[in-house]
Amino acid sequence: MGTMRSSWLALALALVGLQAACGGSDGTDAGVDSDRDGVADAVDCAPHTAERWRNLPGFRDGDGDGVGAGSARPLCSGEALPADWVAVGGDCDDSSATRWRQVEGLYADLDGDGATAPGPVTGCVGDTLVDYHAQPGPPDCDDSDARLQQSTLAWLDSDGDGRGSGASVPYCAGARPPPGYAALEGDCAPDDFRRAVPLAYTYRDADADGHTVHERGTLCVTTLPAGYTTLASGLDCDDADRARWVMRDVYADEDGDGFGVGAAVARCVGAAPDPGFAWEDEDCDAESPARWQWHSYEHRDGDGDGATIPERGVLCAGAARPSGYSSWPLGNDCDDGNPDVLVSWSVYPDSDGDGVGAGDQETLCADTERPTGYALTGTDCAVSDATLWQTLPYAHRDVDGDTFTVAQAGSVCSGAALPAGYATTPNGVDCDDSTPTLHTYLQAYEDTDGDGVGAGTVTLRCTDGAVRAPWSTTGTDCEPQDATRWQVRSYFHVDRDTDGHTRPESGTVCTGAALPAPYRTVAAGNDCDDTDTTRFRWAVLYPDEDGDGVGASPRMVPCLGQAVPTGLSVRGYDVDDADAAVQEDADEDLLVELILMD
Repeated sequence: MGTMRSSWLALALALVGLQAACGGSDGTDAGVDSDRDGVADAVDCAPHTAERWRNLPGFRDGDGDGVGAGSARPLCSGEALPADWVAVGGDCDDSSATRWRQVEGLYADLDGDGATAPGPVTGCVGDTLVDYHAQPGPPDCDDSDARLQQSTLAWLDSDGDGRGSGASVPYCAGARPPPGYAALEGDCAPDDFRRAVPLAYTYRDADADGHTVHERGTLCVTTLPAGYTTLASGLDCDDADRARWVMRDVYADEDGDGFGVGAAVARCVGAAPDPGFAWEDEDCDAESPARWQWHSYEHRDGDGDGATIPERGVLCAGAARPSGYSSWPLGNDCDDGNPDVLVSWSVYPDSDGDGVGAGDQETLCADTERPTGYALTGTDCAVSDATLWQTLPYAHRDVDGDTFTVAQAGSVCSGAALPAGYATTPNGVDCDDSTPTLHTYLQAYEDTDGDGVGAGTVTLRCTDGAVRAPWSTTGTDCEPQDATRWQVRSYFHVDRDTDGHTRPESGTVCTGAALPAPYRTVAAGNDCDDTDTTRFRWAVLYPDEDGDGVGASPRMVPCLGQAVPTGLSVRGYDVDDADAAVQEDADEDLLVELILMD
């Protein structure tokens, strides 16, 4: 407060001095030079400061380019004009330091796209012709937007469908057309917003049979109607008859069995040939409708028992080959003259009835059922045990029955599948195939203090799938002999004097679930003395010698507690610290009030 009052007093005295320099009523002697600048107060425009003594004409230079704007005015100055004032005027743009002079015969390019507005014009520029060119560029339809340069046309769009017709108006290409106009021309229905662009068609299907002919044209519609399309569908040979659409070769078919004879004839037909004609030729019997094609056969069943013998030939028949003839073998009739025996069996004696025989192979002629007591294969590895009949390979063993295997290859006499304890695919790697409870190797660390976290060198242990005490899967215990500490945690603040206020200090400490005192991760205040519980904050104080609660310079910043020590104060504007009754200068206040009232 004292500083502010001193500033007001200095301002008031300066105003009084200015009034005296301008010929006030106080009768100041014209020869007096109050500021000793060599100029008498009577002619000194600032008699109380040696920095200014004469009036110089100046122009305001708002943009600092050295050229001012507006009219010249006298300014009380010293050797040079004050800052922001210059002796040269005529700035055409005092808001930009890059523009101060006017040049005629220019062409404006305000958006910097290289195209210019109509000209020539007079432009405000500096050292360079920014926003202008000395020569005209391409015409610019909008010099405020660099994206818009060339002019184009829009057409009247009465129905608002985005395509116009009739009268046109110019506008900038890239901008929106004027309201009521469209950028596209050629509306085939100007008064119907649903129709605008004539739709082209290249194919017709007049008889609606799904097959088209080439025909080009346009229709002013929203969707091409049925019978008009842009996609070809065949090539209709008769677009006036929906029953005919394709040219095909046909053959004369006098017996009507669907197979003809003679030379091919091209006809316009539909899904079926005309009566008296057929798609196929080579009728093997042109006079019989029941026979029309040759059938070849390679096997014959003379006794009708369903089994054939090899015999090749051809015969004229209908859709199917006659019974008793086949192009593939049906069994292998070992006696085509006896319908009760037809199959030749190569079998092996099967004494245990498991379907797999052994011993020497035998050949038997019988019916379609395999002879009893015989099998088709002779690989039985246990002829007296019906549950075992084949030798199966294995690549892995599980001796202790815990489902975990070890690599071991071999073969064993089996039934439908390998017996228990044998496998073709691995399941883990059993680290002890003699003990069911031990099968999986796991890495472990010794946990001496039993806190769940181990330490030391990692050990590979054969387990039941889990690491159990006194071992652990982790080895990061920072204090292996102390169960209350197992992890390293960071701290950023400490409170060593336990006064509840911390100071910054970072580091790490081996601890348990939480940081111990005096370490913290979050600040609580800013302790200026962490060794003294009675001091924890910095304060700006002033000596108060007269004890009136307001001190004076010099300022000090001590470390203290909650209370302010005696003889000090947080306020420092006492104008008389030797008198408890005086804190502010009353005479100074009165003098300022009298000067301002005058």
